Amino acid sequence: MTAFNFKFKSVQNVKKNLEKKAQRELAFIENQIESLKSSKEDILTNLKDHRIVSMQTVKTSEIKFLKGYALCLEEKIERLDKNIRELEIKKENKINELLQKSKEHKMFDKIEEKHLERFNFDLNKSELKKVDEIAVRKYLNSQR
Repeated sequence: MTAFNFKFKSVQNVKKNLEKKAQRELAFIENQIESLKSSKEDILTNLKDHRIVSMQTVKTSEIKFLKGYALCLEEKIERLDKNIRELEIKKENKINELLQKSKEHKMFDKIEEKHLERFNFDLNKSELKKVDEIAVRKYLNSQR
């Protein structure tokens, strides 16, 4: 009895590895997005705390410094928003890429299933021929 050997196994393994790589890249991008959102929340908290401090009685030089600090924080927030938008676009592209890789991998899985079914059918067919041949021989031997 021969063992089933899928002729596209190496291609199937490559497709599977590419799908896993795309999944890892997507997870990395999602982690980056979460990190940037967390940083943005921290900066927003700092900005809110800054505004509370600026409402107290302070000197004019401190007010100028606090306004400059607020502008700096707002610029950081804008940069973070820009980076988040860029990563969201990358994420969408990776999701599309992952879907494509997943389809390709599933396609090779289906091809393997069909080849395995055909292999099992041929194997059963040859086994039935052997059993029929043995039965015919026994019958002929019993007739003698």
